[in-house]
Amino acid sequence: MATPPPFTYTPITPSEFRLLKIHAVHPQVRFTLEPFSIDDYPGYQALSYAWGTSLEAEPALCNGAAFSISRTLGAAMRGIFAHAKSSAWVWIDAICINQTDNVEKAHQVAGMGDVYSCADRVLVWLGEAADDSDLACDLLPELNDRVWAVREKVGAWRALSEEEVASLGLVPADDPLWKAVLLLYSRPWFQRLWIVQEIVLARECLFLCGKKKVEWNVLYNFAQATTQSVFVSNIAGLHTEAMGSELMTRGTNGIRLMTNTWKMQEGMDDPEREASGISGTMSIMQSQGAAVKVDYVYAVRGMLPEALREKVIVDYSDEVKQNYGAVHAKFFRQCLAMIKDWPSLYFTANPHPSGLGIPSWCPHWGTGWNTAYLPVVRCSAGRPSATSYLPSFNKLSLTVSKEEDEILGISGIALDTIHEVFQLREAFNDEKGDLPPGRIKKVLSHCIAHAPVGADGPERLMGVLIGEIGFADTKFFTARPEGPLLDSLFAYLESIARRLEKHESISTAVEDVFGQFRFWRSYFNLAINRWPNRAFAVTTNGRIALVPSHSKVGDAVCLFLGATHPQVLSRHDDGKHWTYVGPTVVDGLMKGEYFESTKDWMSRKETFGLK
Repeated sequence: MATPPPFTYTPITPSEFRLLKIHAVHPQVRFTLEPFSIDDYPGYQALSYAWGTSLEAEPALCNGAAFSISRTLGAAMRGIFAHAKSSAWVWIDAICINQTDNVEKAHQVAGMGDVYSCADRVLVWLGEAADDSDLACDLLPELNDRVWAVREKVGAWRALSEEEVASLGLVPADDPLWKAVLLLYSRPWFQRLWIVQEIVLARECLFLCGKKKVEWNVLYNFAQATTQSVFVSNIAGLHTEAMGSELMTRGTNGIRLMTNTWKMQEGMDDPEREASGISGTMSIMQSQGAAVKVDYVYAVRGMLPEALREKVIVDYSDEVKQNYGAVHAKFFRQCLAMIKDWPSLYFTANPHPSGLGIPSWCPHWGTGWNTAYLPVVRCSAGRPSATSYLPSFNKLSLTVSKEEDEILGISGIALDTIHEVFQLREAFNDEKGDLPPGRIKKVLSHCIAHAPVGADGPERLMGVLIGEIGFADTKFFTARPEGPLLDSLFAYLESIARRLEKHESISTAVEDVFGQFRFWRSYFNLAINRWPNRAFAVTTNGRIALVPSHSKVGDAVCLFLGATHPQVLSRHDDGKHWTYVGPTVVDGLMKGEYFESTKDWMSRKETFGLK
């Protein structure tokens, strides 16, 4: 048999796009590819799948000519073939866009939002059956219903005992079903950035895993129940050791992705929720991965409010890709103008990696979900109350920079400096990354020496150390210990030390998660995320604070007007501008106390030039 000639793309204009029909998948994938006008096209389905990084390819036939596709794509096309009949048109980005033509790629990528929103249905290929995925797909709808029933019966935020979980009809905490479901959410598709607009903009979504099908609402509702239910989160924590921290992180990321897609849909459908939609967009820009840096902006273009979307020009030229820092800064500045708070959630406690040209005041997209985030609930540090002669600041006060684009001007007040820094990473075991009780006690002993004066001093200190003022009275912390808080804490640490001496497992101990120690288990679940890259600090004025680990003595503690958190700034090497270090939690500042005690604060307002 003669070898078929290689396939050659025929150029298309911005007013056209291509669709394909799959005719066979064995012994090789065979399909036809045709162009259509964006004003006149047949009904079609769109494929959403994870491209993967493997360079392995397999031969296929396109219009009778030789065409190479990745093995990942080949598996996806075989997987959807039964659901996209040979008479149906399908849109697949890797084939329908000429990936070697940057000009075509730019105008076709700019129109991808319309491609997915106009498709009759989006088929999501999660991959072949593995890790008990059939079990997860079959039983997830029933598990989902039970979780929501429990949530409605006892409330979302109350931690439950092991006996209560069983009595309410849920499968046992150590049942393999929980692990299978978490592994389903950890699949590569949930880690990719481009897939987000593919489901946010879809009219209808169907998830395919092996030979199983799962409806969109089932995956979304379980994710929503998980993020809003303490008892489900606790059960997930029990499976961390069996799954490994990397897979658990990916599973958690997949669950958060599903909840953020709804936030973005609301932002697109309701103009009053635009700020929430942009916040959700920034969340997935941080948590998801993209192979090309500029795609962190381009991949979310279709989900942006129209006014912001029109400002994002898709350009894959080498010049733009090499100047990614400018693309990043311009887009983030435009987002800041449309949201109501400084987005502390998206700044990790780590310094920016060098070599990317990203200003210090921009988040670093693609670093993974920020599990070390500082919560904003009950915080209003930079928001003075409105008076008869002063407005309230419920939005950031940005100024237009007359300098280079990398400078951001923002109004605020410098009110303190850092006097002492103590690294909380000292509490960790360098080899295992856990928190040995002896090291915890050593760190706490240093911090306790600086606890605020008064009966509530120890509790205020413990709140600062995990970044949550008033933590003990929140719905996340149940079964509060009787007696002095610190006495209970040290008793808990001593109990762990005794169990370690007996070589008993700590991380998966059910009695810690559901029993008498769940208050302190909840506390150290937060500490293990928030301590590694943060430090305990004492300011010049004697305040205690939780700051990024790269904060230095002499750095300024500031309030950005309109922001919920105080911020740490460091003087830039040029002596004129400031380097953004990160958000902080400072005792005595988190609820706007500064404005209540300082009547002439307007005279201290200044513009910080962040670089």
